[in-house]
Amino acid sequence: MKNLIMLLVLLTIGAANAQNNERNIGDFTEVKVFDRMRVNLIKSSENKVILKGKDTENIELINSDGVLKVRMNLDKIFDGNETFVEVYYNNLRVIDANEGAQVEINELLEQSRIEIRVQEGAIVNAGLDVEFAEMRAVTGGIIKAKGSAEKQNVEINTGGIFEGKSLETTDTTLRIQAGGEADIFARRTAQIKIRAGGDVDVYGNPTEVIQDKFIGGRINVVK
Repeated sequence: MKNLIMLLVLLTIGAANAQNNERNIGDFTEVKVFDRMRVNLIKSSENKVILKGKDTENIELINSDGVLKVRMNLDKIFDGNETFVEVYYNNLRVIDANEGAQVEINELLEQSRIEIRVQEGAIVNAGLDVEFAEMRAVTGGIIKAKGSAEKQNVEINTGGIFEGKSLETTDTTLRIQAGGEADIFARRTAQIKIRAGGDVDVYGNPTEVIQDKFIGGRINVVK
């Protein structure tokens, strides 16, 4: 009986290790995610990655000059939606999501500045407490941001979406080209430029709203 119990315990541990494995990946300041991967970003004193779910053996982690790329290998490309990745970081400057990836910041990101880029239908969900935020959403990518930033610069192109109503800023600069949507919050200035279509809602009742539209577009200041 004791031998049977021990065997069951070993099998359970082995199965867990097969599904979850930890990798050390060196220092990085930028994370790029591909292939519909689901990634949680977690503040830590060390840089490491924990892999969970299916096909963890097919995940590629490449650290190139401080840029950590998280993707499936060529045989499993675009098939990472049942694979979960926890990225532990101690210094993060850029988040870049591609190819339908979903990136979540598990806690409030508190630092001087951050850059977030999304494209190809990817989504980033971020809580921020920063002095400056640089945002870029193109080709159907979505940024969902909340918290606070002293200043932010938002660029949207070809169907990108920025959901920033809950990211309270003092000053926001927004540029939309070839279609896209944005909700922004600014208390002092909102500078908005639209080229060839775009849809903008402005919250926070800013003191000054500077509008520049060419070939379509809608800007609605919510009182």
